[in-house]
Amino acid sequence: MMKDNVLILADAKREYFCEAERLLKAQGIRYRFGDPLKVNETELADQAKEVQAVIAGSERWTRNVMEKCPELRVIVRCGTGYDGIDMAAASDLGIQVANTPGLNTYAVAEMALSLILTLKRRLRDYDQMVRKGEWGPVSVNELRGKTVGLVGFGGVARQLAWLLQPFQCCILAYDVFRDEGAAEKLCVSYTSLEYLFRTSDVISLHLPLLDETKHLIDKKVFELMKPGSILVNTSRGGIVCTEDLIKALDEERIAGVALDVFEQEPLPCNSGLCGSNRIILSPHVASATKETTEQMILASTKEIIRYYTEGRPGSLLNPQVVCRKRGDT
Repeated sequence: MMKDNVLILADAKREYFCEAERLLKAQGIRYRFGDPLKVNETELADQAKEVQAVIAGSERWTRNVMEKCPELRVIVRCGTGYDGIDMAAASDLGIQVANTPGLNTYAVAEMALSLILTLKRRLRDYDQMVRKGEWGPVSVNELRGKTVGLVGFGGVARQLAWLLQPFQCCILAYDVFRDEGAAEKLCVSYTSLEYLFRTSDVISLHLPLLDETKHLIDKKVFELMKPGSILVNTSRGGIVCTEDLIKALDEERIAGVALDVFEQEPLPCNSGLCGSNRIILSPHVASATKETTEQMILASTKEIIRYYTEGRPGSLLNPQVVCRKRGDT
């Protein structure tokens, strides 16, 4: 019996894979769909132990998992972020890693704006009031004319800045790499982190999870933020210290929070985040529109095909492994 070459773990409706399946079949590449919910170390290693390639979702590829998958040669992340993959271990083991950058920019920015408006206009409160038979307004503030701080000014943040233009906001940004041309075009002013935290009515996070960004948003930041300000995170959960966030909400230091990402995913039902009525929770789906998901799946599939036809994916993140076969030292 022939083995399947490719394991698909990207979590999406099967109908979104129609074109991807057609391309794989046309190339004679065997594949199968895994279970994106069974991805602890033991389950993931068991699913991937005999495959050569993986179209990965948000599961964690640790050294221990990859060592238990001796046939594995390439992991293509269906998305931009790859902090769930131990890159050093993958390179040590001769496993190529690629991603599909830039395709989710609009979807994530649109989600961030949706969360901002949901918090500012207190839509959750209105929904619950009507369901309880209550009627009438609560105190809300418009987004128009407010100061929005973008922590990180990459593709998603720039798209969000563009979407914010009709709201006549004062838009601030912080990034270690400044693109003055992009900022000028979008009427965005670069500033320091401290000034951004102190003056923004809305803070939206757009950073990768790195050693230097882990728990960037902590007790000290919440103490700097304006009373009545809101925080939105559609980037990576580890950027916000969950314990400090819960305390800030309990002490009413900030008006509201919207999170699409968490330090622990899936978020446990007993998490302290679930106990606050001033927080909007979303299950890491900012990019999960039909249009964007289909694009990312198709791009991931084409990267897998490039590996089989050209020896490497186009968006390879660790090119040093190309000249090595797995098992070489």
